[in-house]
Amino acid sequence: MEEVKEERKEKPGARHPAHQATLFLEGSLGEEGFRSPRLPEGCRVEVAGYALTQPEEHRGEGVFTLWPRTDEEGRLTEVQVALKLKRPMEGPELVVHGILLHADGRRFVVLVQPKSGEAFRLVLGRARGFTAFLEPRKAYRFEGALRGGRLLAERAFPLGKWALARKGGGPLPEPVEGDRNPHLEGRRKGPAPKEARRPAPPEPESPPEPPGRKAPPPRKGPRRDPARVWRAPEEEEAPGGLGLPPPLPKGQVMGLVGEGPYYLVLRPEALALWWPKVERLLPEFPRKYEVRWYPDGSRAVVAWDLEALKVWYKRVLRG
Repeated sequence: MEEVKEERKEKPGARHPAHQATLFLEGSLGEEGFRSPRLPEGCRVEVAGYALTQPEEHRGEGVFTLWPRTDEEGRLTEVQVALKLKRPMEGPELVVHGILLHADGRRFVVLVQPKSGEAFRLVLGRARGFTAFLEPRKAYRFEGALRGGRLLAERAFPLGKWALARKGGGPLPEPVEGDRNPHLEGRRKGPAPKEARRPAPPEPESPPEPPGRKAPPPRKGPRRDPARVWRAPEEEEAPGGLGLPPPLPKGQVMGLVGEGPYYLVLRPEALALWWPKVERLLPEFPRKYEVRWYPDGSRAVVAWDLEALKVWYKRVLRG
């Protein structure tokens, strides 16, 4: 774990540690490559990081740091061997820092955004008994293990609280594990306790009817209760700034912006050259998307899958 910390130091002033996905497995690295009895059959193995640039220091048997990739079911399909640990292994076998995109009863889909390289999705299966609810679009630290060729999440921590505790040396936040998420408790207030019912005061007796006066005949048809209709005052059509796409960096007329959903924004200056290419390739976009027009003449393609948008945008740039 110490080597991983040295390799992935945080930038000064960073709010959270860099996203990462790390698997620690015992094995051996030689001239023919890396071997481990725990890797599933058919898993691709590559050498990267310090194991590639400083091979002599990382060859031999031991516990290695691997960067994993999975398929949509959480099966391990590819690993990159980064380095061999110099100290005994401490901590969980699997550590994943990323943003939770989707969670259901059997898996988590996590977006990992490393400091260098492109973001990628990692699918983690739920370990047996780990049924707690996690909030999508939140950053988490997942801890787990490799079992049966699949990456399984056994517990999780809110990444911001976990990083703050490590930085300040205070106690770590309670883990989300089993069927309990302690970080969601108390957010929703339960119904107020019912007050004890007080006995209703006795109704005053109605005065006796004067002699010779008859009660009016019953009214036919349903009784109409008076109702008050309240109408909200008309508001402005849109506050300032809501009718514009997310801003691009200064001097840029086309590019990807946003933090989810994600936008490919084209300023009016770029429409004549690039919009025909974008429109021609839109039917080939593999995920759900929207096309938005703005009053200032800008246009945008909006999607919720950043990785798919990046791959498709490269095709647009290639023409």
